[in-house]
Amino acid sequence: MPARVDVGPVAAYAAVLQRRGMSAQDIADVSGVSVTLVRRLLRPQGVRPVRVSRTTADAVLGVPLLPAQHTVVGAAGRPGLTGAHRAAGLLVELAERGWRAEYLAGRLGVSSRTVAAVRDGTRSRLGIALDLRIRHLYTELAATTPAAAGIPVADAARTRTWALRRRGG
Repeated sequence: MPARVDVGPVAAYAAVLQRRGMSAQDIADVSGVSVTLVRRLLRPQGVRPVRVSRTTADAVLGVPLLPAQHTVVGAAGRPGLTGAHRAAGLLVELAERGWRAEYLAGRLGVSSRTVAAVRDGTRSRLGIALDLRIRHLYTELAATTPAAAGIPVADAARTRTWALRRRGG
């Protein structure tokens, strides 16, 4: 899998997010990408970069897109955004039960970097759609174990140990 990818789809998606009411700063806050990089993505085709890192592409493409007629003002006072504190707590609790960030990211349709940023408190806000997906996934996974989902027991144990050490220190 290449480390750098074509910027076209990422730039087009960032432009759609902007047309739906998100500023470059909102996109940066939700994706975890620098606002300077988001502004570069929003430049016209001849002026923006030609390629972008896969991590950046995954982060920007992981920003939830609300329908055009759907304008929600979240607790953070921005369209479609809400505070990340509750979602972070749910993700920490799932990590303490052994659920790996990679698995959660796959189920949520975002990058593992996005899951880690929310879980670790790096992001103070996130999209309402992602917040709702995290709540639903938590409800679904709370009644089962990582082993039942095919996650190796050793991987779940490492995740659980990491999460418990992080909480204690």
